[in-house]
Amino acid sequence: MTIPARSRKRPAVLPKTHTTSTRSAWKSSSSSSVSGRLCVLLAALFCFASFSLLPILVLDRHSGTLPIHSFASTGAAPPTTTTASGGGGSSSRTHDTRPLRVPVSVHNLIGKTEHILAQQVDKIVRHPTPKIPPLTVDAIPEPEQRDPQVDLSSGLPKAIPTHIDELHPDPSDWTTTQPVARGVAGRTLEQTPALVGAQRAHIECDVNVDSLAYWNDPQGTRDATNLLSSSPFAVPTDQTRYITFSPDHGGWNNIRMSMEIIFIIAAVTGRTLVLPPKEPLYLLHHGQGSKHRGFGDFFPLNSAEFQKRVNVISMEEFLARNVVTIPPEQKTAILAAADHCDKRKLSSSSCGPIVDFLNDVGHNPGLSALHSCLVFDQDKYADETGNVQLDPEVQEYVHEVCGPKRDVIYWTAERNEPLLLHFHADEKGYRLLSHFYSMIHFTDPALENQVKRFVRDFLHYHDSIYCAAGKIVKAVQAEAVTRGFAVDPNGAGAYSALHVRRGDLQYKKVKIPAVEWYENTKELWQEREILYVATDERNHTFFDDLAIHHDLRYLDDYWDLAGLQDLDPNYMGMIDTIVASRGRIFAGTWFSTFSGYINRLRGYHGMSMMDSWYSFLPKKTAVHEWKTVDTMVYAYEYPDGWIGIDGDERPTRDAF
Repeated sequence: MTIPARSRKRPAVLPKTHTTSTRSAWKSSSSSSVSGRLCVLLAALFCFASFSLLPILVLDRHSGTLPIHSFASTGAAPPTTTTASGGGGSSSRTHDTRPLRVPVSVHNLIGKTEHILAQQVDKIVRHPTPKIPPLTVDAIPEPEQRDPQVDLSSGLPKAIPTHIDELHPDPSDWTTTQPVARGVAGRTLEQTPALVGAQRAHIECDVNVDSLAYWNDPQGTRDATNLLSSSPFAVPTDQTRYITFSPDHGGWNNIRMSMEIIFIIAAVTGRTLVLPPKEPLYLLHHGQGSKHRGFGDFFPLNSAEFQKRVNVISMEEFLARNVVTIPPEQKTAILAAADHCDKRKLSSSSCGPIVDFLNDVGHNPGLSALHSCLVFDQDKYADETGNVQLDPEVQEYVHEVCGPKRDVIYWTAERNEPLLLHFHADEKGYRLLSHFYSMIHFTDPALENQVKRFVRDFLHYHDSIYCAAGKIVKAVQAEAVTRGFAVDPNGAGAYSALHVRRGDLQYKKVKIPAVEWYENTKELWQEREILYVATDERNHTFFDDLAIHHDLRYLDDYWDLAGLQDLDPNYMGMIDTIVASRGRIFAGTWFSTFSGYINRLRGYHGMSMMDSWYSFLPKKTAVHEWKTVDTMVYAYEYPDGWIGIDGDERPTRDAF
């Protein structure tokens, strides 16, 4: 997950050693003296000469020759036969692998080295390399000479709003007057019976930012009465069965993807979901207080409507119910970790004992996103013989979405039998690193769409996160309006956005410099358009090669306005996600699940994927085509997750 800078104010002066723009390289090149370059070359040639003389030390003392294929050769190797193949056949031929010896003259070696050295010295002294004319980047003032309140591209003072009174809030009747079918994601009311009785959600905030809510609250009448927990795959209502899980150990969006899959299985099977103890999550342990975080810190899991869909309890409550017996010798360590735990083994509240305990007493479903394609089919679920054959049309659908590389696993009554299912999502062989709509499929499209609505309408961030993000969106838009840009009817646009992942992303080829970001995306942006940059890059001079063309804005620019100092510092990346999702155009970092989630939020709002791009040229238009995905996917999101999900049929792919 991308975590932006946490400092309240970005300092106006940054160390020169951290400046990464090409300006420094050109400056260094143009100011290098002839003598300096000569010294470097002399040193290099000295090393060359030294290594050239090394073979003298290993000359054969008897023959005065040098074995050129190996300095350490001390005898003849026997001939070998090798087979060379190519084209349509192969041939065998014999090679003598004994070291080839050639006469060597020490005097000649030294003389040749002296000759090369003299040539290079003469070339530098008499014909010095001409100075390269400076690029326009040299016009960028040094960090210590800049006014942080002035834009590099225009040289004009920034007009960032500083008080909420300067913002343009949404109309007070937004939730009741706006259609619940959103943009290209929606369909006509006749095609979306699930929306009957639904209403756009309201966000609790001191500024009306309801246009940021992509979810419905309440849901349609049908979803509110025909709950997922009463699906054909639910456990008997007179029994209580449970699901526990260990969170993924990756970044936040990896954790979120795994969580969505487990929450869906709990909702569809009617099982009680036991939340794991709070723990320090990867890159989510900022702040002066406790480093422990749980899913309830980010999602409204305790709301009455959510509890109707999934009964969620804490690990402490689960253990207090004595559903499973705790061995006496383990009880102290397990109970000490029930509320929150640490990953350190020597901690008095280490996560280890409780993870090991759940691994022992829970039934492992054996699912992994890499190898498993989980299918819910009512006939297969009720089949006790294992001989039920699906309709050819259903079989074709399953083959299409699961593909040849994954095992098709049907959720059966037998799989649903154990009292406690425990998902080992923290282990490599059982990671659920995939989008839920890529791994889980329903042969009944109406039920599949209901599951997708459940994720959209309930697994969204807390209102406090959306309130802060909404203030920033409104602030960027207020400044953009003064430049002649307009907010669209859905409350988005007037600015565009980028997600520039730097940090610990392991895919180095997509971590490109700012000058490439500009070159690869420059045709997307409008003149004088503000670009909001969601990033984990703390040194904003990295973006100088982009900032000389467009006015850039960052999360830090709105610290006081949005009251970010009063929020959990671990919310900052989530706020960045939301602000970037409301831009007119979005360009992301390929392979980043952070960029992928931004695209999903845009999709929920009904924004077209034709307005989303990637900075990595080979994948620049990756989301401009709606392909059938039949493998594990996490690098990007695609319209299966949001297009037409309010209907009872699988949507056509004519608009996305």
